Formats: sequence, structure tokens, C-alpha cells
Amino acid sequence: MFYKLSNTAHLPAIEDAFDASFKFPLLYETSQLINGLSEKSLPIITMSEPSTINYAIWGLLPQNFKEGWESFQNLTNTLNISIEEIDTLNWVNSLLNKQRCAIIVTGFFTSYVYNGKVYPFYVYEKNHMPFAIAGVYSELNDGFLSVSIITSALENELNEVHNLGKEFPIALSTKHYIQWLNPENDFTKDDFKSLNRLELKAHTISKEFYKNNIIFDDILKKAHYEDLPILSLK
Repeated sequence: MFYKLSNTAHLPAIEDAFDASFKFPLLYETSQLINGLSEKSLPIITMSEPSTINYAIWGLLPQNFKEGWESFQNLTNTLNISIEEIDTLNWVNSLLNKQRCAIIVTGFFTSYVYNGKVYPFYVYEKNHMPFAIAGVYSELNDGFLSVSIITSALENELNEVHNLGKEFPIALSTKHYIQWLNPENDFTKDDFKSLNRLELKAHTISKEFYKNNIIFDDILKKAHYEDLPILSLK
């Protein structure tokens, strides 16, 4: 499960990269670590408003849901939803071709097990630019939005730095996320192969990453581990 993201880009850089404007610019804050296990909001661009950057609670709730985020997440974690599972979840499948969105980030994290130890990797765009992750959203009874990352088991270069599962977020460039948001494009799990993927890089970071209450200035910087054969993905 991918439950932590990073967004260190400043507001003007995001608006410029996506040619879109924040709906509520005063609410935007950069964050090295966004922990989805707490109730957090993410900047998103929806199919219905492709020129506007809105906010959505991370952890998809059913359309027009009236109860609390935490109560639902205690029943089923929806920070990520595999494209393989969407067909089996009627309440999610109905959103796939009506309410897709692009989640704006500057990075996410993977974990690699080697010789009985787990090492964290930070994954980011090769030029450290903001990029999009494919998502699906719902509109709640009070008008707020909620969102989930769509993951896929399609083969990609990240397999070299993540061996705790086969699923990965679908990273899209600022040029190709428009293909994902186009209402004329219907998507099934087989259609994800046609999306233009983003070239990503990755490097090891401090194991303090695994401690939820520890965030420091250098948390995203490369950490060296003498016993690990791969320290970065280039």
C-alpha cells in the first residue's frame, strides 16, 4: 500500500506546470511527507474542471457519503485502489469513467527488502518537477471531495526498488495527464497500457521515514547503506 506522498513544489510552479489555477490558493502548503493514515487533503484536477486545482480528502468515500472519513477507513482502506479490483467494486467502478482525476505530487515512496531489512526509496520526476498520479474521486454529501490513488501491476522500472508488492501508482507527465482526464476516453484495466508513463528516478532515504512522527529537513535526501546493492534508480 502507498500511504505516504510528498509535495514540495511551490504554488506558482504547480500552476505553471499544469496550466491550471488553485481554487483556494491560501490553503496550499508544501509538505515533505503527507501521511494518508491521518485525514489529509491532496491537490487534484478533475475531469469536470480541467483548468482548476481543487482539494480532496485522501481516502475514497462512496459518492454522497454522509458519515465520517475515519469510520469508513476503519472498515476498508481506500488510499489506493488497484485497477484489478475496480471491476469488483460497483461503487468505485461507476466513478472510473465519470470522475477521474490527476493527483498532484512531487514524489512517492517504495520499500525494498534485502537480507532481512527494509529500506525506503523516494521516487520522483527526473528533474524534480511536480507530476500527476492517476486517481478517482467522489463528491460527498457536504460538497467536499475524496480521492484514491489508482495502482497497477504493469511492468515498470520501479520493480528494481520495490519488492513488497507488484502494484504501483500510475505516474503521468504534465503533458499526458490530459489524456487521463479527457471525458471522451473510457478506461478499462487493459487501457492503462496506452497511457504515456513518466520517467522516474529513485534513491534511498533515511529509515526515520518509517517513524510517523519524525520529519526533518533532510528526510528526502539520499542515504547511503553499505549493505544494500542498489542505492538509486537512474
